[in-house]
Amino acid sequence: MSLQLRAPAARRYYDQHGKGTAQKGIYLGKLGEMPVAVPPLAEQHRIVAKVDELMALCDRLEAEQADAASAHTRLIETLVGTLTQSTDATDLAANWQRLAEHFETLFTTEASIDALKQTVLQLAVMGKLVPQDPNDEPSSKLLERISREKARLAQTEGLRTTAEPSLETDERYIEIPGSWQFQRLGNIAKFIDYRGKTPEKTSTGVPLITAKNVRFGYISREPREFVSELEYTNWMTRGLPRLGDILFTTEAPLGNVAIVDINERFALAQRVICLQFHEPQIAAYLLLALMSMQVRRRIEVEATGMTATGIKASRLKEIPVPLPPLAEQHRIVAKVDELMTLCDRLKADLATARQHQATLADTLIDAALEAA
Repeated sequence: MSLQLRAPAARRYYDQHGKGTAQKGIYLGKLGEMPVAVPPLAEQHRIVAKVDELMALCDRLEAEQADAASAHTRLIETLVGTLTQSTDATDLAANWQRLAEHFETLFTTEASIDALKQTVLQLAVMGKLVPQDPNDEPSSKLLERISREKARLAQTEGLRTTAEPSLETDERYIEIPGSWQFQRLGNIAKFIDYRGKTPEKTSTGVPLITAKNVRFGYISREPREFVSELEYTNWMTRGLPRLGDILFTTEAPLGNVAIVDINERFALAQRVICLQFHEPQIAAYLLLALMSMQVRRRIEVEATGMTATGIKASRLKEIPVPLPPLAEQHRIVAKVDELMTLCDRLKADLATARQHQATLADTLIDAALEAA
């Protein structure tokens, strides 16, 4: 009888005759009216024995699958580790080619594909993703232009965002090529920060972008929230985000980043800082850097809080980030886009395969039930 009470037919009866919304239940009287099939006692014993046998098989398969998944995770960690240990872009190309020959059999889970994506970002900020070109203008020249623009903004617009000009040796948290430079965020970008009270929201009006809208690598327009025209005018007095800027969430969640791709006006809520770079062309590379594990760990070191970890703007502006020459930044962004497209295609193929498997399983189960 225990098996019948847990069977799909019984659960459909509970759903049909149960009461309640938050927590559904069924009255004993209605439960007593549920029809049940009662086979001969000897057949009941055979049914229970067979169910026990099949459930034990399912448990064994589940355990084997868990062991296989764990082994697969360790294998992926080892293989992507060989990529980050590459000495340069040439060595990486050879390691990548060996990996690429087995993509379809290795990257068979969303977790493994996500690990590959993060590895690509790590390689990008280590200077191993594309070759260095000695003919590139050095990053020191790029920083000179950024410094001049920063000085101009300080004189003409009263720019206040700044950071310590020098770095200690122990602040250089990763090895970078000799043509690269470290620079603090506060010296390459204006921080537009609307910390304080939350603006009053309305049902229509100017869109409001909050920390909930800034996802890892993109801006979602859901949930849709608005402020009035008057509130927008009174609220947005510290600066207006522009296309190509980077939004950074300082708390709940910490460290989500996205490029501003919204053409219309929008208000910015608290817990989101807009990074407005003095050289707009570096934003695409800096987005990748801020998404990489190395930079994210460096940010987490400066974060505070127990229940909700966050970082203050004063600490964020002191975070050093690795800057390649501008031409190399463009090559890095193009290569990352290419590899991320490959990863997204692998994920799409994986989802399609799972859908086909589920459809096949449903078909086989339906056929078995009809035959029974």
